[in-house]
Amino acid sequence: MRIRLALVLLLSLPLLAARGALDDRVRAETGVDRVHSELGLRGEGVIVAILDRGIDVEHPDVRNDDGSTRIRFIYDLSDNRGAGDADNPTGVGTVYTRAEIDAALSAGTRLPHRDAVGHGTTTAGLAAGDGSASAGLYAGMAPEAEVVVVKMVSEGAPAHGTEAAEAPFNGIDQIETALDLVLADAEAAGKPVVFLANFGSVGGPTDGTSDFARAIDARFGPGLPGRVFVTGTSDDGGHPNYASGTIAQGETVELKIRKGHAGFLRLDLWYEGTDRLDVEVVTPAGSNGPWAAPTNAARDTRTVGGNAGFTYYHNGSATTFFGTSNGQREILIDFAGAVGDYTIRLTGASVSDGTFRASLNPARIFTGTDQNRFESFVVPGYSVWYGASARNNIAPNSYVLRDAWTDVDGATRTYVGNDVGPGALWPGSGVGPTYDGRLGVTVSAPGNSNIGAYGARSFFNTIRSNVVVDGPAPYGTLGAVSGAAPIVTGIIALMLEADPTLDAAEVKDLLQRTAREDTFTGATPNATWGHGKIDAYAAVQEILATTADVPGPEAEVGLAVAPNPASEATISLALPEATSVRVEVLDALGRRVTVLHDGPLAAGPHRLGVPRLGAGAYTVRVVTEAGVATRRLTVVR
Repeated sequence: MRIRLALVLLLSLPLLAARGALDDRVRAETGVDRVHSELGLRGEGVIVAILDRGIDVEHPDVRNDDGSTRIRFIYDLSDNRGAGDADNPTGVGTVYTRAEIDAALSAGTRLPHRDAVGHGTTTAGLAAGDGSASAGLYAGMAPEAEVVVVKMVSEGAPAHGTEAAEAPFNGIDQIETALDLVLADAEAAGKPVVFLANFGSVGGPTDGTSDFARAIDARFGPGLPGRVFVTGTSDDGGHPNYASGTIAQGETVELKIRKGHAGFLRLDLWYEGTDRLDVEVVTPAGSNGPWAAPTNAARDTRTVGGNAGFTYYHNGSATTFFGTSNGQREILIDFAGAVGDYTIRLTGASVSDGTFRASLNPARIFTGTDQNRFESFVVPGYSVWYGASARNNIAPNSYVLRDAWTDVDGATRTYVGNDVGPGALWPGSGVGPTYDGRLGVTVSAPGNSNIGAYGARSFFNTIRSNVVVDGPAPYGTLGAVSGAAPIVTGIIALMLEADPTLDAAEVKDLLQRTAREDTFTGATPNATWGHGKIDAYAAVQEILATTADVPGPEAEVGLAVAPNPASEATISLALPEATSVRVEVLDALGRRVTVLHDGPLAAGPHRLGVPRLGAGAYTVRVVTEAGVATRRLTVVR
């Protein structure tokens, strides 16, 4: 049995009257408009893979001028009807190919796939929509990138208009299957890819040891060029939803919880596998337990009924949820509906370490009586969710850029928390550190409140306070960290266009080194802002500078490129002595397209094949310890 955290989504909070006009300010704020206009980069040749709630394939922002789709394929994990199809090698879910999407668009029919919620369509639009339905006003960061869509989660949607309700769905257990399918497609196409998993909420082992985090770290990082993974920190920062302390042998401590909201609440507590804690759960209806800790190979499961009831799991280190590998034990309690005060009494039956860490989900971003919160052992921070704690992940959070907007009915609207004002961190942004003491936040991006494509048939589009452009191709707002993560994803697509050989570690380093400080961020890095506010122009400029010609004497390497012009060419080298050699191909703007070899080569002749390239002019550059040699290459198709 495996339990996942509830998905938290901020839909609509039309609370405060404030300023806010329709504009493209997010591209100006991040420097993306300069990347487009001055550097000519718009995501061409890069794949943006959106792992979210699905997509509206009919929206013009994900279609070409001729009406065909910009989507390479859709992988819908919520529907197993196509699990055995020839175009689906995974045996789970349904694949919709580009040809199938185009056929449906051409015939005016609809695929079974949909984005019932609307979150996935807006995410894709902010990252890679071309803004065609708004004359470019609401174009995403990488409007010429190709898009892959994985429907991986949904919190469900009520019936609306002529649309049927959608049940909640969670396919996070299939993360490895989804990643490998998309990576295989990108490799076959010879294109770099940036992924965005735009979901996740506080809880789990936020130390990089969950199966989700380890799946990321196994596929992204140093030495794995042209692939990057992004997931936001969480929408659970700035609240008393993390508690930590120590228990001595024989001591009893009381972890007090105020359940302010009549709905689901989860406590997830971790402690060392060498310890044993006895547990008593006190609810408004009475006391339960105490229950002794199970062995590390066992799980103690108990259910207490009633409105103040709960389901209790006490897991040994070999039976924890989330597939964790940290050797710790877990106490996970799902509480039912009753509002009130709850106490978890922990007694140190056998203690060698005594440290415990606990989270509440959802904390709820509201202040006041309906907030779920710890009332003892509260420690600020530590609200990065378990997926974002992967070591090779890019984890942005959100700051306020547009603090209000005018909806289609002329009313001024805002999200809760935007009252901190433009430039300030949105108060719900997940912040570090991680449980194992790492920063947890890479950079911060404008996420409140961004405007992107809305699915015309989505539940989002029924919330008129969030809609800014009505009609068959609407636009509306997306806030919180969900609004910031696609901005970072699209910027990474621009970076990969500038240098498709960058790996995730190099992308993270570039983002961190080029991020900017201001009076809001203070001195960086810190666990709130990461390394500061993202600066796309500075990051791409640095990439282009590093791919410019390397100065130095002419290397005697017997370099030849033949045939030339050609559709496929071979590079010949003749080295007078053994040396370290880097052989790379640059495009007409001096941007590195691919690295064919980087390492030692023996003396003598060598031949290297050039991978399939688009038509155009290129430079083959060979860099050795003795100097540099270049030859022109013209590719024809």
